Amino acid sequence: MINLTPDARLSIILTNTNKALSEAIKNATPAQLEQLKEGKDIKSLLTSVFQDKITSSKSDQILLDLLKNSSAFKTMGSFTDALKSLLKELKSSPDLAPKTAALETFVKNAATLDPQSLKQQIANSGVFMESKFAAALHKIPDLTQTLEQLRTLLTKNPSAESKTVRAEITTLLEGGVLTKAATHPPSAVVLTDTLKQLSNSLQQILSKSDVLYSKEVSQLVQKLDQLSAVQEIKSTLSQIYGALLPSSAPETNDLLDSIEKLLKNLNTASPNEVKEFSQQLRSAITEGNITQELSAKIVKLGEFLNPKELVSETFLRNNLSEDMKSNLLSLSDELKQSNDPNAPKLLEHVDKLLTQIDYHQLVSHLSSSNSIYLPFAWDQLQEGSLAFKKTADKKFYCEIHLKLKEYGELNLMMALYEGNQLDIQAHSEKPELKTLLQEHIGELRGLLIDAGLTLRSIRVFVMRENVSSKSENYEAENDGFDLGFEVKV
Repeated sequence: MINLTPDARLSIILTNTNKALSEAIKNATPAQLEQLKEGKDIKSLLTSVFQDKITSSKSDQILLDLLKNSSAFKTMGSFTDALKSLLKELKSSPDLAPKTAALETFVKNAATLDPQSLKQQIANSGVFMESKFAAALHKIPDLTQTLEQLRTLLTKNPSAESKTVRAEITTLLEGGVLTKAATHPPSAVVLTDTLKQLSNSLQQILSKSDVLYSKEVSQLVQKLDQLSAVQEIKSTLSQIYGALLPSSAPETNDLLDSIEKLLKNLNTASPNEVKEFSQQLRSAITEGNITQELSAKIVKLGEFLNPKELVSETFLRNNLSEDMKSNLLSLSDELKQSNDPNAPKLLEHVDKLLTQIDYHQLVSHLSSSNSIYLPFAWDQLQEGSLAFKKTADKKFYCEIHLKLKEYGELNLMMALYEGNQLDIQAHSEKPELKTLLQEHIGELRGLLIDAGLTLRSIRVFVMRENVSSKSENYEAENDGFDLGFEVKV
């Protein structure tokens, strides 16, 4: 069984040989092995699985090429079908049949999936198991950082309430309860109760935001920018002055002085002086207004209000109970100790499933993306995978590679930008599938609209028979494919 402690994150990775990596390096040339040796050892590679990466090293690319070109991974088959075979074999062994319960929860049909269950299937696919250990280790440090940011943010608000809350945060940070909460459930309960009170106090501060940051003042400054008549400018400045009188913000006195000077010399003042005041007021509003940041921090604080999630042991146990890799590793350990005559055969099934998970974990790490097998059953599916990536300019990309029993390969590239704008490019192996897709574009668009997405364009191509690599599918729109059809909205 897996020892569910924070230290187990490294022991799971390092004491269980990564089968996908082992298989991939069998096909490495001497030159490639030398470059890998210079770039990083296997241990350092595995310990960094699923850490955030911005750039890939030369050795990363070599390993990625080895993984994608290895014959062992080109026909892995459907993960769900392989899991069904394992479950069937387990049920035939009375001593091992009880082990099927946790694994059976993962076998779900595509026809019955909804967004929430699909999200859970992906989260529990096993590809993210090590990241769950990281989350457990970073829960309290993340909370500590959030509290420190809140304390700094509240220094911008001069109210008595803010000073009181800052003092409470300081006491919390220096009191030792944060450290105890990670291992001591009663301390975690005390901590979450304190955080709830703190959150309520922050909500009260938010509701009593200084008048300088009110909607009324913002509207008046916008109005001021549009005026040219002296009398209208004077009237608006007087309104701003009256609105700011109750303000206790540090910048208010300087703003009131500026208004008084402008009103006194308005007949001889230049337009630039009014613009300078307008900019002074805007800067004061922008620099001192903590409303948006405070709202975000209150939401962030809400992530730490469950005491069970603050205790590392409990957090891990809850999050790994339905994790596929965790269950397979536990089953593998038990099968190695079992006297059941079917244990060796069952162990082979488990190893194949773990190899698929290892493969997607390594591809994810090496390509700085999230790669995953299709975590559900589909009668037409022979095998398939998903890959997700977010770019620096906040665009999201999703690649779906399918091998269908009737229609052959179908590869899709989707790009999501501006929140809900979607572009789709598809490459089908058979013309029949292209025609089928064309016939159902209207239905697809309707489903996407229901999901809050706007389909900007969809392009469908047919692969040439001599295209051998999936990676070639997106190298050029007109290289390796016919002209297809394109629909733009």
